[in-house]
Amino acid sequence: MEPLRNKPRILIAEDSVLSRKIAVRIIENCGCETDTAGNGREAFEKASTNAYDLIIMDMCMPDMDGGDSAIEIRKAGVKTPIVALSANTITSEEQMRYGLNDSMLKPISNSELNRVLALYCHLEKQNEAMMPISATGTDASVFDEAGALEFAGGSRTVLTQMITMFIEGTEKNIDRLFSCLDSYDLQQAKSAAHLIRGESKAMGVKKVFSSASEIEEAAKAADRGRCLSLIPVLKKDFLEFKETLNSIRK
Repeated sequence: MEPLRNKPRILIAEDSVLSRKIAVRIIENCGCETDTAGNGREAFEKASTNAYDLIIMDMCMPDMDGGDSAIEIRKAGVKTPIVALSANTITSEEQMRYGLNDSMLKPISNSELNRVLALYCHLEKQNEAMMPISATGTDASVFDEAGALEFAGGSRTVLTQMITMFIEGTEKNIDRLFSCLDSYDLQQAKSAAHLIRGESKAMGVKKVFSSASEIEEAAKAADRGRCLSLIPVLKKDFLEFKETLNSIRK
């Protein structure tokens, strides 16, 4: 199927609602149209039935992960460029195995996105340079406010929206995490911890990122006891972040 030739149309496959909405905002600001998928199976279904100029594929998603989704997309004969999105570096061997064209590290940076759009969608115009970012004096060990503000494109309005989404999503994911551990479902517990880890990294919520990372590793190792012992730490770190926000708003 031939790609669309008006505005470049990009499929963003990402299970994190927060990361997905942020990616849509950044990419549409670059003059592209977007479509989204919340897991690898949905990404495969959309990629095999719709025309896209580019597919940005998160490599760790539920139901079908990004690598398996990319393999199925290639088996279906789809030749659309696929760029992996991952918290870890994708090796050239992995790119060949999954049929990937390129990769970007999470969270998406404007410079990397511009590189990918210029290469695969022929968009040469770069985003305008941002003004210097100033923070309000938060404890950087708890919340990297300047980094989060930069991630929000320098807009405090966008940052406020992102923080609201992050808090609501993290509260739900912590509940989901505990529920999965309570029912001995370590695979889903790992998925919940992974979401918390990825979103807290993107938002610069450092202690939550650290504790969620430890829980994810423990879940990978099937160490339910350690996961349960780390839940109070995660909740404490999340509460500290919210208290830090309250101090900013006073």
